[in-house]
Amino acid sequence: MTEPLSAPSIYKDLLAKASTAPLSQLLPLTLQLALEIRNRRLENWARLEVNGYFSGNPALTSDVIVPEYRTVAGQHSDQYGRPLIITDAKLGFTNETRLRNSVAELEEMVTRSSLLSIRDPFMTKAIREHLQVEVMEFSFSPASISGVLSSIRAKLLDWLYEIRPEIETQGTQQLDRDSHHSIIELQGLHPTVVQVAGRLYADGHYRQAILDTYIALVQAVKTKSGRHDLDGTSLMQTIFSPKNPILVASADPDEQMGYMWMFTGAVVGIRNPKAHKLIQQEDPQVTLEWLAFASVLLRILDRAVVKSEPS
Repeated sequence: MTEPLSAPSIYKDLLAKASTAPLSQLLPLTLQLALEIRNRRLENWARLEVNGYFSGNPALTSDVIVPEYRTVAGQHSDQYGRPLIITDAKLGFTNETRLRNSVAELEEMVTRSSLLSIRDPFMTKAIREHLQVEVMEFSFSPASISGVLSSIRAKLLDWLYEIRPEIETQGTQQLDRDSHHSIIELQGLHPTVVQVAGRLYADGHYRQAILDTYIALVQAVKTKSGRHDLDGTSLMQTIFSPKNPILVASADPDEQMGYMWMFTGAVVGIRNPKAHKLIQQEDPQVTLEWLAFASVLLRILDRAVVKSEPS
């Protein structure tokens, strides 16, 4: 099952597409974003633009007015097709109407080549009450819808700008939660691993988390053995030598030899390659397993007994 997108990721997607993608694609995403951040004003606006300013839309409450940016100029006509000619500037409202259609319908209407005609019961009633004239249809050019769509897009951009601080706050909180969760994943490991690699692992710096942990492991071996003059393979094979060890990890010579090779491998196979080459490390699970191996070695080191003082 695909996980739902977070508010910051939806916001980022909207910003990237806001100037070019069709509004019929952008506004459902806007509605999803509004629901994610629980912004009722944005939610209602998106629902109205997606579904239209019609009485069947629950978002069209009694206090909602069809926005002025949805206005188009045209001409009303009666049932016989005779146009209503109005020259009085005070009655200019009769030469325009506000489109209630959904953005998907508007995008389809703007592609038409001939005049469009709609019935607007609200304007019909207003004209009847003010002029005592009965009109049936309102005709207008499809080209005028381009301005409406541009205005809706501009309004969307205004909304994205308005909610940006909220999105940034939520994004920071999500990063903090992710980092906290990532650090919790390391909590069962050796304290040195948690201290050295915790923040690096949480922030996705996996290669550096592994490298720093194994550098800390080598340093811990030097500190406990007192052999700061050695490093790498010579350090591990001197300290954990089965015949003459400085640190005894096991009374069984074979097991002691096994530990010697484990610590040697940690230097040769893990620390050195990551210290000398820019090795890609992008898998958090693999990183966690390498850190777990370091944790095992650190616990072996904690239990090891100093057999003799370094020469």
